[in-house]
Amino acid sequence: MVKRRKSTKVYKKFILSYIITLMIPMLIMSFIVFYHFVNVLKDEVKANLHNPFVKSIDNLEAQIEQLSRTSLQIELNSFLRTVNINDVPYDAIHVKTELLKYNTNSFVDEIFLYNYRDEYIYSCNYLCTLPVFNSFILGGSNTFDLLAFKDQNEQEGFRFFPMDSMYLANRQSHLMYLKKIPIQGTRPHGIIMYMIPQSSLQSVLAPSITGNSSVFVIDPLTRDIIFHFSEEQNEEMVQVFQQMLYASPTTTNLTEVEISRNKYSLSSYEPKNMPYLFIQLMPNDLLSNRIHLTRNVFLISTVIIIILSGIVIAILMRINYRPIKKLKTLIEENNQFSSKSFAGDKLNELELLEYALLQYNRENIDLKEYSQANHAAVKSYLIDCFLSGQAREIDNILETCKKAGLTFDKNYYCALVMKSSSISSLPDTQLQDAADSIHQPEKFQMFLHRDIHMNSIVMLLGCATKDENHTRLIALHLIKTLNDDYGNDVRVGVGNYYESIFDIDVSYEEAVKVLDHNRILSKSHIMMYSDISKKCEKNIQYPLALFESLEVAVRNSDVFNIEETIAQLVYFMKNENLSIMRAKNICYDTVNTITRELLKKYNHSPLLNKPYIERIYGSDLTTFADIEAVMREISDDITNYLNEDTQSYELKLLQQIVKYIRDNYPDPEFSLQSLADSLQMSTPYLSQYFKKNTDFTISEYVNRLRMEKAKDLLLKTELSVQEIAAQVGYYSVSSFIRKFREKENVTPGQFKKKYA
Repeated sequence: MVKRRKSTKVYKKFILSYIITLMIPMLIMSFIVFYHFVNVLKDEVKANLHNPFVKSIDNLEAQIEQLSRTSLQIELNSFLRTVNINDVPYDAIHVKTELLKYNTNSFVDEIFLYNYRDEYIYSCNYLCTLPVFNSFILGGSNTFDLLAFKDQNEQEGFRFFPMDSMYLANRQSHLMYLKKIPIQGTRPHGIIMYMIPQSSLQSVLAPSITGNSSVFVIDPLTRDIIFHFSEEQNEEMVQVFQQMLYASPTTTNLTEVEISRNKYSLSSYEPKNMPYLFIQLMPNDLLSNRIHLTRNVFLISTVIIIILSGIVIAILMRINYRPIKKLKTLIEENNQFSSKSFAGDKLNELELLEYALLQYNRENIDLKEYSQANHAAVKSYLIDCFLSGQAREIDNILETCKKAGLTFDKNYYCALVMKSSSISSLPDTQLQDAADSIHQPEKFQMFLHRDIHMNSIVMLLGCATKDENHTRLIALHLIKTLNDDYGNDVRVGVGNYYESIFDIDVSYEEAVKVLDHNRILSKSHIMMYSDISKKCEKNIQYPLALFESLEVAVRNSDVFNIEETIAQLVYFMKNENLSIMRAKNICYDTVNTITRELLKKYNHSPLLNKPYIERIYGSDLTTFADIEAVMREISDDITNYLNEDTQSYELKLLQQIVKYIRDNYPDPEFSLQSLADSLQMSTPYLSQYFKKNTDFTISEYVNRLRMEKAKDLLLKTELSVQEIAAQVGYYSVSSFIRKFREKENVTPGQFKKKYA
């Protein structure tokens, strides 16, 4: 009777030693990573807390830039540029109406316009002379002189007015943003003043004043705090920080300050378009609390992972030990081993398994010797292993093949598959006779195999060179022989040649594909797999015209045509039934074309920020639906990029257009085409763009400038009408007089008599 054996400890010791060997370096690595993680975490948390402050300042700069756009629109308003309250007092009503068009920005309380001609100050709510403006609106401020700013060379500037020095409906401190007009001119004729209240600044900076942090706006020249923003007003903090600013030689020396026993980190930022310094004070405990919280989460997570891993390891050890126990039971139940007393009494499970494997190995050797007498079955099994691709996983299979009479000594091998209802039932001897009739041992090596899975006959052909023509002749002769003797429905498929017999499974799959191809087509003469490849790849045109259209659309920032062209490329790939590799190449050329044009125009491309090339030629892109999704993503990225860049680009472009028109409108050769050529833009897009941003066409704007110049020359000079027409850009005097009458309802001569 076999004694009951306790479970072996060898298996458990092996598993535990393996786990410990892995855990020790992992724990060491975890502590090293944790140490560096905390240092990196400090920088990241500090950056994340600082980012809202930087973004708030960027938003403030964007608001100031928007005011520059508004200034340009006010400058282009012909009524506001020519109004004179002294001559036509009732125009004051129209002034308020015109200014209401631009006073829609909640960032600004009031817009004042000072015209040098009549020295009146206009706004939507006020109309007063300059002295009244200084004494009433500005409260007689001694720190600001509008006439002094008028005589200065600076084009724009900022002035701070405390709450007690301003008499506006909104009783709070204000920043005044002054902008001389024209913006690009050298002889200004007026000043635009935007009144920005403290509440607007606080609203823009709101994301950076959360979590007990404070934001100060400092005048760098006087080091005075002009604004202080925080969730709770702390006068002591303002006073202490003001004294520190006065005492410090430079503000850059202040990196950390202590106020009321609380330490604060200091971050400063100086906008490009504002003469002020923005400083953020952030409590140090806010930074440390976030770091401690993340550190604790990391440590707790590590402990939980270790505990759960231990539980899972214990469960898996028990589960994985079950097959060993079952094998032990099977071995003990086998009479061959149970008869041996030492197998049940002295050997543990692993030793028993080792002994059993040795016994099975000895039996396997005996089985191989026995199989020598059954070469046919062994040959069929070995060839089946090669055709299924399992031969690579069998050790010393070539030596086994030699013992079975299969010697693969040729340089190249291919598979020939035959299928027919008439030959599937033929004996192997008759099939071998048909193969021997075409066999040429000096050139070819030929092995015949019956594939019971596919119900077909497979022939392995080996030769010294890739002689596809000779292989085709063999296939044709074999088809003729079998059709003449056994029927007329024999189909043959031949795969490509490969250098290794271990790749014969690929050639076999190709031959089966040829059979499937011929089964679909009613009358097909295709036998070789290469014939299918040639047929599928011929007569494919490349969409060069579409790529040329895409280049032009990107160059002109034409978002609509970009989307349309990419959609046409996708349609082309589907309609032409391209292979997946050709479609990937077109997708790659799309990325390359867009990137090249954007780098020329902006020196930047959003497509470089994403791994499009890796995705296109990666293994995940396997269907046309995947490629269509990538092309749609490319289209979205480029259109979003061009739309986001439109605001800053449009302001610069509008300024360039206005400057070119002002410099060249007196030239009779001036035309829309010359303007478009100078800016490298198409004329339809240029006309549409100017109309969209100014509410009138380029032709109307040029005529306005010419008429204003002509009126000025009529009133201030003694030039003749013909000379004035030439100076303002007209070849024909009659054309000038007709345009002048359309604009002023009088001829140039009548205008001079009436107003000179």
